[in-house]
Amino acid sequence: MKLIEATFLARGQQKWIDAVTIRYGARLTMLHSKRSRRQGEALQLFEITVDRTLKDKLISYLQNEPDISELEITNSSHGRLVGTIRAKGVIMRCIADSDCFLVQASNDSGGEIAWKILGTDRSLKELLNGLRRKGIDFEMGEISEVRRKKTLTARQEWLLRSAYEKGYFDYPKRIRIGPLARMLRVAPPTLFESLRKTQKKLLDEHFGKAPPRKF
Repeated sequence: MKLIEATFLARGQQKWIDAVTIRYGARLTMLHSKRSRRQGEALQLFEITVDRTLKDKLISYLQNEPDISELEITNSSHGRLVGTIRAKGVIMRCIADSDCFLVQASNDSGGEIAWKILGTDRSLKELLNGLRRKGIDFEMGEISEVRRKKTLTARQEWLLRSAYEKGYFDYPKRIRIGPLARMLRVAPPTLFESLRKTQKKLLDEHFGKAPPRKF
């Protein structure tokens, strides 16, 4: 089964995203989308970089926006906000409802969001058809087949990418395992063990798993 990485550009249909990127001129990155039990909503992991003078106003807006039912900011320093958000949004819900995996979504200077996703031919077609049914105006970007040995599962790659992006592997660490686990909504021991196994897999692939030497 072929694995496809695709990017599409879209604007609108996400009220809070438009406000963050256009009204406040912030840089928005989303790394994960998860289906919510509440109708029309999705749970998202986000990182926002905004002018320091606008940070408090932006937080106040997010806390009072009707389309946002849940907001948890796990890291707030200078002009950088990191956390999770549960909100209405057609595009995020379509991705969460499909078998596609959100690799990353971020905005450009014009306010458009570039959505990078991973999926099969079938799941990608289902996602794009779902967007069309919802009346989403989008433009396709790059589409390429992922040609590599599948070392990690989508979940392992998401956890590893999130830990890397949030500074877990930095020295000194920018985030500890506890706050990172709360942000990702997994138990700290589960996250720690997953990262350990993932690193072991990557090291085995890099160095080649060979039988122990005899002396």
